Amino acid sequence: MSRRTTIAVVAVVVAAAVIALVGLAGAGGKGLAPEAGTGQVELVGSSVAVIPEAERRPLPTFSGRTLDDRQLDLASLRGRPLVLNFWASWCGPCRAEQKGLELANKTLADRDARLVGVNIRDDQGAAASYLEEFGVGYPSLFDRPATLAARLGALGPQAPPYTLVVDAQGRVAARVFGALPGGDPQRQAALLTDLVERVT
Repeated sequence: MSRRTTIAVVAVVVAAAVIALVGLAGAGGKGLAPEAGTGQVELVGSSVAVIPEAERRPLPTFSGRTLDDRQLDLASLRGRPLVLNFWASWCGPCRAEQKGLELANKTLADRDARLVGVNIRDDQGAAASYLEEFGVGYPSLFDRPATLAARLGALGPQAPPYTLVVDAQGRVAARVFGALPGGDPQRQAALLTDLVERVT
């Protein structure tokens, strides 16, 4: 095979892989991606990954006040799946996924899973107004200095939005970088619900 032919074949293979990955990023419903091999992070989409059980790390301890002024200790939620969504009122992509999160919250509650927001690098008044504007039905911890994100290390968000799925044993099992993919609230909610089911 000539050098020019080899380069062309490689280019076609790479292009096909990119197209497949982009298609997975917007997919909702079952069968988000093929099962990964043992010990490999499963790339569900360009921004979504499932962590194999053997590599899951415990969620760091964290407690604080919610934006409706209640005390919440994340350790108290262990024993069932937990979704943590890091957000800020000034974050445009956070607004783009909020309706999808609300739909997911209703579905997850029926499956004994919890959704908790973590408001970071924000003004408390602006954050409270955001919750009122969107009618958010789940609690949000106010973590202005992003303490939990720092404790997460490499698993923590550099900027919102960022979503973690924690399994019933309290280990980080999946992560979504950026806004939930899917393009509309129903697809976003379906993807998040499927992701929770995958790690339980």
